[in-house]
Amino acid sequence: MRHFPLAAALILWSSCALAQYVDPSLRWRTRDTEHFSVHFAEHLRSQAQVVAGVAESVYPRVTGWLRWKPAARTHVVVLDSLDLSNGLASPLPFNYVQIVLTPPDEGELLQNREWLELVLTHEFTHIVHMDKASSDPLGLRSLFGRMIFLFPNVLEPRWVLEGLAVYSESDPAKGYGRLGGSHFEGQMRAEAARGLRSLREVNAEGRGFPLNRDYLYGSYFLAFLTERYGAKAVTDYVEGYSDNLIPFRVDTNPVSVTGKHMDELWDEYHAWLRARFAAKPARQGNLPDAGGEIIARAWSLNSPFLAQDGARWYVLGDGITLPKVVRQAPDGKAAAIGVVESQTRLAALSAGELLLSKLEVCKDYNLYYDLYRLRSNGDLKRVTECGRFRLATLREDGRIVAIRDVGGTAEVFVLDREGAEERLLYRAARGEALTGLAAKGGTVALTSLRDERWSLIEISDGKASELLTDRAVKHSPRFSAAGDEIYFVADYGNVDNVWSWRRGERRLARWSEALGGVREISAPAAGAMLVTTIEADGDVLRLHRLPAAPLETREPAATAAPAQAGRAPRPQPASEQPADDRSYSPWSSLMPTWWLPAAYIADGAFALGAQTYGQDALGLHLYTLAPLYEFTQQQVLGSVSYVYDDRHGGFVNRTMTVKTSVVDDNTFTGKDVRAYTIDETAQWVSLWRHLSLAARWYAGGGAALDLSELHDLGAGTSTPRDERVLGLVAGVDTRRIQFLSEGPSQGQQLRLFSETSNGLHGTYTGNFYRADWRAYLPAGATVLALRLNDTYSQPGAEPVQLGGTFSEEVAGFDLPVLNQRQFPLRGYRSGEPALTGHHSLLGTLEWRTPLSEVDRHFMVPPVGVDRISMTLFFEAGSAWNDSASQRYFKSAGVELLFEVRAGYLLGLQARAGIARGFEAPGGTVGYLRVGRSF
Repeated sequence: MRHFPLAAALILWSSCALAQYVDPSLRWRTRDTEHFSVHFAEHLRSQAQVVAGVAESVYPRVTGWLRWKPAARTHVVVLDSLDLSNGLASPLPFNYVQIVLTPPDEGELLQNREWLELVLTHEFTHIVHMDKASSDPLGLRSLFGRMIFLFPNVLEPRWVLEGLAVYSESDPAKGYGRLGGSHFEGQMRAEAARGLRSLREVNAEGRGFPLNRDYLYGSYFLAFLTERYGAKAVTDYVEGYSDNLIPFRVDTNPVSVTGKHMDELWDEYHAWLRARFAAKPARQGNLPDAGGEIIARAWSLNSPFLAQDGARWYVLGDGITLPKVVRQAPDGKAAAIGVVESQTRLAALSAGELLLSKLEVCKDYNLYYDLYRLRSNGDLKRVTECGRFRLATLREDGRIVAIRDVGGTAEVFVLDREGAEERLLYRAARGEALTGLAAKGGTVALTSLRDERWSLIEISDGKASELLTDRAVKHSPRFSAAGDEIYFVADYGNVDNVWSWRRGERRLARWSEALGGVREISAPAAGAMLVTTIEADGDVLRLHRLPAAPLETREPAATAAPAQAGRAPRPQPASEQPADDRSYSPWSSLMPTWWLPAAYIADGAFALGAQTYGQDALGLHLYTLAPLYEFTQQQVLGSVSYVYDDRHGGFVNRTMTVKTSVVDDNTFTGKDVRAYTIDETAQWVSLWRHLSLAARWYAGGGAALDLSELHDLGAGTSTPRDERVLGLVAGVDTRRIQFLSEGPSQGQQLRLFSETSNGLHGTYTGNFYRADWRAYLPAGATVLALRLNDTYSQPGAEPVQLGGTFSEEVAGFDLPVLNQRQFPLRGYRSGEPALTGHHSLLGTLEWRTPLSEVDRHFMVPPVGVDRISMTLFFEAGSAWNDSASQRYFKSAGVELLFEVRAGYLLGLQARAGIARGFEAPGGTVGYLRVGRSF
């Protein structure tokens, strides 16, 4: 195969974000409201009804504020396939929102607003903001439809988009949203103390801290804009950008609202932040201790657990390889015990084994938490399968108490040691979120959010009662050793600190004075506890020694009462089908929503056409269309691609190349075509797959065609190339890419191909076999990458060619590509007879290292660079027809890789290299390519 259409690659890339958690085997249904089409799996009908109601309540508030109403319904996809709290929104190719029902139980999303209202407010603000247009962009939509360049608010920095959505979700006076909440306030205090990020850094969206810089800096910028320039400043800013036909006018957009360019305004914003978050004197008698003695620093560090013997356990990540469970001895010596996934949660230590909750793929389409036991040798023993237990703890008798959230409703179960459910302890009311769990003896403590109030709940003797309820965020409850006191993190005074509730005294006590705020805590042991604190750069683990007396005490704001959980009506059975929902049909959203004209004129040929793409609301069906008609030779050209569920896909591509033409002033094109070729490429692949986080297995089959016809108007038609294959494919992929790693940093990939041309009436007949193995080994911040590609084709089959500097990687294209017979060998040209044969072997060794995290994006012109890295490589390859002629050709070289960004949105990896082939016909070759070599 010679070519792959770019449009197909782009549409396959877009499918990754939307469809990977949509299980097509479920019975999907649709409920239409006045402004929304809500799509849901049948067993989530009652939740979808709630989502529809909340969405309609959000609609007038957001559209009224931004002074814009989308012309068509917004598609909302309701998912319960992740044990993570998230949402997604896009106006292209139509307005759609994707929400996950699971409410948050940690981090910046803990605030007073119910999860569904928070996430729908945030995501629908994105829709209204990005859909909004006026003047020329709006007028041109009537001609070209929903083409990206007619959506001005899509084409601006991400910090503006996310900042506006956070600003919309927030009301600091009520504790709604992130802006002004304790977590964001603590983060911005840490930023001000370290030094604020420049505008170019925030524009770049690089790898530096804070990782949520778009949300943090963007939302506070809009708060600054409102405070300095009036209540209408934010909406006037949006209004001013919404008529931009020439995109990316970020620098000049604030002038009409503030009289200042963005650079000048950002300096003023910095001064406002420094004044607001300047270090304040500590409360009298309480010196800030920043949370305690620092005992570990890392890129990520979470889930601290302090054992009774003084050992400190935690999950540590370096951003380059998979996180590790670490045991630190009281003397400070640390040792990695086992490798786990990101966001793993440690629960308890018993009999030398650590109970933990770890994410894993369930039935290919879900990402759920399951319980595991980590043994002292580092082995993980799975306790539950698709159990969805996000939080867990151990009782003294070895039983497990765990929280499971299904369909947005949390339940607390008692499990036996093997993970089997014994009984239900607590079922949260509708809309109630559980954010923490602890157990001591027969008593269980929970923290929860319900009706905008946070509670500390105790379950004893099968009865639940509220010990404390008010508007302060609470999470991470932990029992004291005696069991008479419950410690937890709360944001009284809008600062996250360690607090406790002593049942006998019925009072609140504060035990820390953290500068930025406390993120997580362990249970206390021997008068101390482990805490992680909000910092500017990475995570910090501290040993916090509890003072002899509380730093502050206060009376509870509300009288304790029996908990009202479990009194909400149970969801109606799926068999009760309301009249206002219907079976889901992809056709309601699958039709194209935009188009662009396409033209081709060269060497006497003249073609006109159009291009578009589309998908359905669930993201299962994706396609591109780019038809062309060439008028002089009356040829239908163009390309079409289609992918279903990231498992089945294909494309057809038909192009025309003029070989000979003569000047003819009597023709429209000025030349008369005398000879031309028509090249046709086509492929279809279907896969079966089995997915886990550690390994992705697949097997399947497909077919490919690569045909070239030469049309000589004087001599007739010939077929210089006619390649037809049927193939079987299989493989396994254990590669892992981390946030800071230079490409894949761990794991292997093996791809196997068996193809045949027999009986297909093409140029070639025979079988072809290929094995492609790749491995990645971390070495600090660098990576050693190895590749071995071995091929064999029968004498009548198409031979293999080595040479060239092209990349075989197609961004986002996960389906195997059949009929590949050309493989790069840098330092040599492709097509050399010495590098062509029916047997081939190619080996590559690369050393990849980051050089600089530039993380700068200019506004004029709107281009930037994130990372610059370097690759040193050595290659050796051989292609032969008989073993007597086998000869290896070697090369070496260096490449610089630039992560280039354009227009704040488009990112690509540019590869500039120089290679030296050591044997003839090799030479020194310089090149510029897009994408990695492999």
